[in-house]
Amino acid sequence: MGEDPAARVRAALQRQVVHAVLGNERIAREHGLRVTDLQTLHLLVLREDVRTPRRISDTTGMPTSTVTKLLDRLEQAGFLRRAPDPEDRRRTRIELEEDAIAPLRNVYGRTDEEFAALSGEFAPSELEVVARFLDAVSDFYAARPDESR
Repeated sequence: MGEDPAARVRAALQRQVVHAVLGNERIAREHGLRVTDLQTLHLLVLREDVRTPRRISDTTGMPTSTVTKLLDRLEQAGFLRRAPDPEDRRRTRIELEEDAIAPLRNVYGRTDEEFAALSGEFAPSELEVVARFLDAVSDFYAARPDESR
């Protein structure tokens, strides 16, 4: 009998993470960013609910002092700006500079098109199982303020 399916999935996920990290490091470098800066920027693009330094810290598990330095770099590079939160002026809201992130959207957009073509090789029911599994894996590895993995 072949290798345990769970072990195959774990090994495939580990390979995928390696390729994703190294690919994102290359993209970050090409755009004058650190990989953590790029991924935080990507998080801001993907999640409208993450728009304050505190939410970035809570979502990523990074200390607020690290988030401040990261936002300083992204703001200096022109990818975002800080503005007073209209609901609570004591808070800072993060606003993306769409023109500055457009080249990154193009890079990831090409990847999205290629991913859509790859996904077309699988039945919707197969993709549903994969999506459910990956959601569970993502939740398992999500940053938890009281733990480190």
